[in-house]
Amino acid sequence: NETASNLTTTSGKNRHCNTCTCYDTQNITQQQPPPPPQKSTSAPNPTQPQNNHQQTSNQPKTCQLPTPLIQPNTPLPPPLPKPTYSFYQRVLPKTLTSFTSLEGKTRFAQSLQSKHAESYFPLSQQFLTQMDPAYCGISTLVLVLNALAMDPNVRWRGGWRWYGDESMLLERCCLEEERVRREGITLEEFGGLARCQGVNLVVKRPLESDGCDDVSLNDEGMVVKSTMQSEFYGIDEFRRDIIMSVQMPPRTRWDDDEDENDNDNDEAVSIIPSKHSRPEDDGDRTNIDSHNGGGYFLVTSFARYALHQTGDGHLSPIAAYHASTDSCLILDVARFKYIPYWVSVKDLYDAMIPKDSATGRSRGWVLMFPPTEKYGVSKNSGNHQAGSIEAREGKRPAVCVPLTGSGIPICPVEGIKVEYCSVRHHSTDDR
Repeated sequence: NETASNLTTTSGKNRHCNTCTCYDTQNITQQQPPPPPQKSTSAPNPTQPQNNHQQTSNQPKTCQLPTPLIQPNTPLPPPLPKPTYSFYQRVLPKTLTSFTSLEGKTRFAQSLQSKHAESYFPLSQQFLTQMDPAYCGISTLVLVLNALAMDPNVRWRGGWRWYGDESMLLERCCLEEERVRREGITLEEFGGLARCQGVNLVVKRPLESDGCDDVSLNDEGMVVKSTMQSEFYGIDEFRRDIIMSVQMPPRTRWDDDEDENDNDNDEAVSIIPSKHSRPEDDGDRTNIDSHNGGGYFLVTSFARYALHQTGDGHLSPIAAYHASTDSCLILDVARFKYIPYWVSVKDLYDAMIPKDSATGRSRGWVLMFPPTEKYGVSKNSGNHQAGSIEAREGKRPAVCVPLTGSGIPICPVEGIKVEYCSVRHHSTDDR
């Protein structure tokens, strides 16, 4: 949130604030913990849940986005039918190449050599199995948030601030856990959840999708029609986005000092695209500076059946690209079903074209950027010398950081942030 990120401490230093808290690590006033609940003189009701998280997580919340992820009082979909059979994983279709096969290992080794697998390392460090069969979008977002080294500013367990599970995203969301468990989330809902966590993103869709009968082209023959902050792009754009993402993932303060030194001479530029920005407009994409967190991760939303897999819509990140076979590596978060695999860029692009029955729109891919300096992140956030160990580790008094599931408001200026949120107003230029 831009307005909240402009708040300063008594020392005059900017405090980072995305969608959570604004605590300053050096000038912090310890808040007193909430008073213990008064003991009731009556006997507890055994039918009433005693877990605080269960009481709050399933209640609908008011969506803070300009277009709500779900309209109020929308009834839940019917429960999923009970399974007829049980499986231990699925056999990978022959059109896909297993990551652990000899061919898969060869492609990965060559991708490493050609610098087309840099995203694999931050993503594989956080690779996880989705907690529920319908949680592919939620689990992918948890994976990417941790790979971006995003601080949730709320304690997951004990004193640790971490996106430890999917419930942390749904606790304060208008999407009930039971709704997501029954029907998953759409591409639009995935983007909304990511924005709520402070991620900057761009949603793109393939050409052969809804509304393409009246698309227009620019002077370079590129589709420029825009709808709902997303655009339609061809396979060449998709391939370029993949290559850029796997070559230059976002940097964090935990990256190697040696890697940082390799980029000391890079010229800092911003690659957070405007609504209609094109790679060609921003110059040679290989000059984009990754030292200051300029890179992005790419998440794809596709129809499984188009890749000869079982199931329908699915979301997962792309971690590598192999040039000679024009294929990319998908880290499928449904690890109980499919192991990571290589898929041709064309097949994956075609698998994004079928429309989602829930929205009537095609699927697509998402470029996921870390918060920029505009949102309170220093250009030197990746520099190990930027602060003390305590500052780098984000050390704070535990009493000042709410525990997930406690129901305590995360941010003391939450009302101000919601009122002046750039997501609500679409553009900060209007303020």
